[in-house]
Amino acid sequence: MKLSTLLIFPLALAVTGCMQNAPIKQPPVTVSFKDNTAANRVVGYTEPEIRTFVPAEITEELKQQYDAHPNTRPAGIQRKEISGATCSIDTAEFSAQFQTPAIVRLPKFHGKPSKLRMTCKTPELSTQFTHNPALDGVIVGGASVAGLVAAAVTAGVAASKDNWSYSGNDIIVWVNLAEE
Repeated sequence: MKLSTLLIFPLALAVTGCMQNAPIKQPPVTVSFKDNTAANRVVGYTEPEIRTFVPAEITEELKQQYDAHPNTRPAGIQRKEISGATCSIDTAEFSAQFQTPAIVRLPKFHGKPSKLRMTCKTPELSTQFTHNPALDGVIVGGASVAGLVAAAVTAGVAASKDNWSYSGNDIIVWVNLAEE
């Protein structure tokens, strides 16, 4: 069984269209740190909404487009939100468990943290994926050779000295579930 991937981790609210989302009834989920070293590197938090879904019934042509480009949503594909999926997030620094939909307080770190691994399940559906942290700010770089070299050097320096996060505020992270 092919496990689906995350549908663009920081997916902007504007993409969700007019869909009516299920209400979030629980307080924001706080992660548990695995040691004090990781907790001491925290410089703030982001609070994305985590929601799970399956694509609504679609034509075979749209399904092929979606399968070919899972990080985009071809025109015409609608989502059906699935509430109550049990999810876990795990990194070398922290972990969390929750049911969707939820707001999760993801830490921002000074120095690059490890990849985030997420698993979500219902009795019939599941998914798992990994997500790399990103610099919490802007890297200047362009398509030129000089821009690419500058970006690579900046990224190397930034790995230990800058702030990193897994997401932004005021976004919805849509997690695509698939049949097991």
